[in-house]
Amino acid sequence: MKSKIQITIWTLISLLLLNISSTYAQKSIELKYNLNAGDKYMFVTDIEQDITFEAMGNTTTLEQLMSFQMTSLVNKIEVDEIFMEFIFDRIKMNQKIFGMELNYDSDDSSTFTSGMGAKIGEEFNKIIGASVKVVMDDNGNIKDMDLSSITDNSDLTNNLSSGNTYAVYPEGKVKVGESWATDIKPLENSEMKVHMNYTLLKIARNHATIGVDGTLTANEVAGKEISLNGTTSGEMIVDRKTGILISSSIDMEIDMEMEEGGNKIPATIMSTAVTTVKKVE
Repeated sequence: MKSKIQITIWTLISLLLLNISSTYAQKSIELKYNLNAGDKYMFVTDIEQDITFEAMGNTTTLEQLMSFQMTSLVNKIEVDEIFMEFIFDRIKMNQKIFGMELNYDSDDSSTFTSGMGAKIGEEFNKIIGASVKVVMDDNGNIKDMDLSSITDNSDLTNNLSSGNTYAVYPEGKVKVGESWATDIKPLENSEMKVHMNYTLLKIARNHATIGVDGTLTANEVAGKEISLNGTTSGEMIVDRKTGILISSSIDMEIDMEMEEGGNKIPATIMSTAVTTVKKVE
């Protein structure tokens, strides 16, 4: 008798959950950035990537783990324009190539006092405390982005300019299964173009899950000619109330060819970037 009651209860719960899921699937929602001046968030992005390239007739792979911690501050709101600032708090990197290993941690000075660590530290240490200023509308369309303080570092600029840390939302309401597309503004000193497709995958009470896939192309970066073609795919979970990212996992594959010293160097980059965001009170 007890087991029959348990089966009945679980059956009712299952039917209830199915009904709730069906209701959310049919529901239309509007996604917007609803932020206030003074809002502060902490972004942590962990990137795992392999860069395979040809050097002197040999194929070599650079294995790299990177972690960026940033504080995002909403400086002001003007009509539908949001003025934000991303400040780099910490950078960590582990790099392996040719049987050698390099570690860098901006919080540990012993990792950047000698050898290659000193060269890496010299560049990365300039970025700690530096800020990137972003102006966007309440749909997430970037109207202005000042990357002047970090433009020499492609890992950081690519992460911020490829749509990994924010989503661009459509005008009006969308249902589960509906898609929209946008072109993300490329860097001013490059010919990089980023085209993103978004699909609303799931709606929950407080958040929404968005599927992401896109393409990246470029023929010039930082004044250097380069042939670059890539794809990106993954998912973002965003807060329905604020529009801010909660977490994301984005895979990227890039084929590129650049010229150095009269030699063409082909390379392939495969990376996964996982970002988590928390509000700072």
